[in-house]
Amino acid sequence: MSIRLFNYLGIYHRTAFATLGNWFKITCDVKYGFLIAAKMAASIHSTFEFVMQDPNERFSRETQTKIRKQAMRAVGAARRKSDRSRSPSPTSTPKYRIRRDSDIAQLLYPMPVSGLELLVKDRGFDPVDLSGLASVHIGTIASKILSSEPSRLPGVLSCRQRSYFSFIPSRFGYALVLDDAFRCLITVAHSMLVPDCKPSHEKILSFYEKALHSLQLAVNDKKACYSAEVLCATAILAVFELLNSPSGQPWSQHISGASRLIQLRGPSRFTTEFDKTLFTSLTYPICSEALLNNERCFLDDPTWSEVFMAAAVPNETFTDRSKLGIELMIMKSKLSGLTKRTNHAVVIQDTIQQEYFDILAADIRVVRSEVIGWRRKFNIALINAGERSKDDNMDFGKRYELLGISPVINIVLSRLLCCIVPNDRAILEEEVQNVAAELKAVQESLENNPRAKFFFSQKAKIADAAIATHPYFQEVLDSGKIVAPWRLEKFFQAMGRKCCDGVACCKLDME
Repeated sequence: MSIRLFNYLGIYHRTAFATLGNWFKITCDVKYGFLIAAKMAASIHSTFEFVMQDPNERFSRETQTKIRKQAMRAVGAARRKSDRSRSPSPTSTPKYRIRRDSDIAQLLYPMPVSGLELLVKDRGFDPVDLSGLASVHIGTIASKILSSEPSRLPGVLSCRQRSYFSFIPSRFGYALVLDDAFRCLITVAHSMLVPDCKPSHEKILSFYEKALHSLQLAVNDKKACYSAEVLCATAILAVFELLNSPSGQPWSQHISGASRLIQLRGPSRFTTEFDKTLFTSLTYPICSEALLNNERCFLDDPTWSEVFMAAAVPNETFTDRSKLGIELMIMKSKLSGLTKRTNHAVVIQDTIQQEYFDILAADIRVVRSEVIGWRRKFNIALINAGERSKDDNMDFGKRYELLGISPVINIVLSRLLCCIVPNDRAILEEEVQNVAAELKAVQESLENNPRAKFFFSQKAKIADAAIATHPYFQEVLDSGKIVAPWRLEKFFQAMGRKCCDGVACCKLDME
């Protein structure tokens, strides 16, 4: 089965940037089409030793020693290569070295690993300091919030957590695509946290242009495109766009690219901790984008559910990879497909038999029951946690992040049922309003927790949409009919979702 890989903006991705004082336009043509084989130089196997780094700790003395030894090994290799190049030889020496292992095979510059230490010293960032930006709970709304209120960024970064950023130290200097993406992100993050030292727009753009070019080369390489480093670079550039783009539109394009890469890799390639961390960080935004774009999410599949479950971390309660977090992600993956089916059915309701609506309602009720059951388990976990984790800022904040997802799913599912089950419409619409009010109440109670408040601010859009469109459903509580398409469309438009037009998007199967 062939998969069309990237298509960020049609065939080409063109971005124009404005600078201070005048318009400075640079067009970056990044072609994301079918994979093509890149011409590779001869392979030189690396003896690189990976360094495992705790995401909550800075480099230990032992780790620094390993890094310096590896750096000297790289310098020595470069020096020997230089000596060989001075003597005539009928066989040309490769200009670059290539490292091949189970994860990556890519053309690289001979950059010493100690470059990360220099970058950290220059910018004042450890990679793990950015772990808050890899949360599954960040989306396009976050871009608008951070653009209007940059002062919120320190609150987002206040708690370190498990993320793909903790794997960068062991890979920096050995995957150019990852190096360039990380430099790009750390530059814009530093500029927001230290405005007095903010680089020019041209400089930020030059980093981004270079990172896009490296990503293009890696995607076009028939082996490198499967690597975790390429997927990680894509995720990092998505985060860059959250910080650098007020609209959040480019973020969506990178998430779309990450979605294609994950499909290309397939479930069998997500086995290492790096793979699993990347997967869980990207799946929630992928599901959210599918919902907003009127698409069925490919993750709503038993084979991908197995990947979700394999990523669960025992003995964790409120993290993204806890059992509660994983169960919630699986439910989230089902939401976009159910929403698309309902939108489609309501639009062409005059041509559909009642049996189809009954089947659809049954499918929605199954997931809705799962969400309600999940909330019970969450409440029990809160009781069992008691006071033990109130001093743990990360744990205390993460429970709010998980809590914010369940009412969003519940609101959408209940409103879908409200549209197609006339006899239960009154009680379902009451449920929609109660859950929306609960979400808003929790949001208002988070003044002393800036991180949780930031994430709840993103979820509030769904609650606001439900409350604002309540009159359209209240008017037909006793109609006894499927709602008119325009009423459901009002809700979708308020939440920023594309609507089914009954023609172009209806290649959907009616199962």
